This record gives sequence, structure tokens and C-alpha cells, in this order.
Amino acid sequence: MLIYNNENFIINNEFAKNVEKGLADKPKHISPKFFYDKIGSKLFEGICDQPEYYLNRIEAQILNKSASQIINILEEKAISVIELGNGNSQKTRILLRPFLANWKNVSYFPIDVSLKMLKNSIRDLSREYPNLRIFGVCSDYIKGLIKINEFMKFKRNIPNKRLIIFLGSSIGNFDPKEANAFLHSLSKYIRNDDALLIGFDLEKDKSILEKAYNDKKGITSQFNLNVLSRINKELDGGFELSSFEHKSFYNLREHRIEMHLESKLDQKVRIGAIGKEFHFKEGETIHTENSYKYSKNRLYGLVKNAGLQVMANFTDPKNQYSLILLKKIPYASKS
Repeated sequence: MLIYNNENFIINNEFAKNVEKGLADKPKHISPKFFYDKIGSKLFEGICDQPEYYLNRIEAQILNKSASQIINILEEKAISVIELGNGNSQKTRILLRPFLANWKNVSYFPIDVSLKMLKNSIRDLSREYPNLRIFGVCSDYIKGLIKINEFMKFKRNIPNKRLIIFLGSSIGNFDPKEANAFLHSLSKYIRNDDALLIGFDLEKDKSILEKAYNDKKGITSQFNLNVLSRINKELDGGFELSSFEHKSFYNLREHRIEMHLESKLDQKVRIGAIGKEFHFKEGETIHTENSYKYSKNRLYGLVKNAGLQVMANFTDPKNQYSLILLKKIPYASKS
């Protein structure tokens, strides 16, 4: 195993700058990437276990059902799997098991901004799959892919055929312009013979969507409020969590779930590390996350515009979720 590029991407300074700018803006906002400290990551695992949160369950079902089809489509004897944001690699195991059973040479490149999460994942996978070669990259997605491209030029016995995976409908956290820019960037750094597997959450009944982000046990609420706890701990913040309330709803016009933290009263909050006091009116919110949902037409338009074409589309029987297997459009290789 190897940790390649041992950098700590999320640091207090970046957190402080994002909070300072976001709380000074109108409307107020904080980036969702700061949800995932140790407590936030544990809470998110709890969200995934809730019966209302269909995304994880349905994506895992699709992966189990489609793994053999993916193997047949790729038509290779060896493969390098590159995962963007591996987390604990739970769903990745669904692919790694049949890949290792069918191919003698499989390499795995997890990319994650959390060095601790990356180390734990590599440790656990190495114990489970002693024949799996793992090369971890602590970085953001595009920088990590660039580093892997350079690394593979000088490393022998690494399969040239590559499958890049981006699971969990994580692309839904990008707004449409950001998603388009992200896929364009991916297209620049993947090769014509690479394959790309991306999970998209599809549009569906509003009640299903809103229940998924407002579970009965209130774990999503704890997860959302935890970003204020993190500000208190890491930036000497003065937030009273009982003065804020989790709000989540589906914005039909924008095709997205929105998560907010709503102030229950007029209040002032000082953040020591920033040296500033922020004012909140009763009912004013901090916008913490978007999760965009796609129609089939908008999904296909997005990938085509990024210079990618669909090789296969795997969905559940109710068409609630989609795993799209993509490749680069040959004429887009010079764009």
C-alpha cells in the first residue's frame, strides 16, 4: 500500500475563510464539504442507515445487479479502479469482489481529502483483499487524478485500462454550472479508453425526496447542526445550537433539495478565530447544502456537453436512481 501525496487538504485556515465569507454574504452560506469532521462523518453513516434515505440502499442494489455487466462491457483482463471520494469504500467493495474474482491484476486508487479516512480505508481493504494493490491519494479529485496520471507513467504492472468511479450521487452537490465544469475537467484528464461510472439521483415524488432529508430519528438534523458545533470547537465560535433549526425542502424550480439552518430568533454570534460578530434575524438561514436531482434528458445533456457518451445506464425498477457508465467522445480528446 502507498499513500501518494500525503497532504491535509481541509485545514482550519480554509475553514475560517469560508465561514467568514459565507456568513457575511446575503444569503448566508457555508460549504457542505465542512460537514465531514469525525463526528459529521459518523453521523452521515447513520443517515445512510435510515429507512427514509433511499440513495445508498438503491445504489448498492444497482451495483450488485450490474457488476457482471460492467465486467462484460469493459472486456479486459486487468483494470485500475480510481475512486473519487472513497470515504469508507463500503460500496466500492461490491465492485472489487467480482473484479478480483474475474481479473488477476486489479489496482485501486482511492482519492479522498481526509487523510485519516484514507488510511483507515486502505488498512481495512488490505486485510480483506491481500491481492489488491492499493495506491491512496490524499487530494481533491482533479489534482488527485492528475497525480495518478503522472504516477502511472513510471510504475510497472499497473493495468492501463481504467475505471473512474464517482458514487453516492455526489455530483448532485454541484450546481449545474459546477457539474458541467467538473465533468469537463474530468474529460481533460481521462483517456479515450477509460470508463467513468457516475451515480445520479433522479427526479421523483417530492414527498420521497423530503423524507430522505428529514428522517424521523433526526440524524440529518444533527448532521446539519454539527457544522455549527465544528465552528464552536475549531474557530472559537459562540453558536447556541438550540437557537437554530434544521430545515430541508425540495425546490421544484431548481430541481434540488436544499438544506438550511434557520435562526429561531434575532441574535448575534461572535467567532473568536475570525474576530467578528455576525447578526441573524429571526427566520434567517444559513444555506448549507444543495442536492440536485436529474431528469433523464438533463442528465444526458450534461454528460454530452462535457464530451462524454453513455455506454450503459443502470437503474432500479422504479427509476429512482441511475448509474451511468461513460466514455470520452473521441473527437473531444483535444478540447
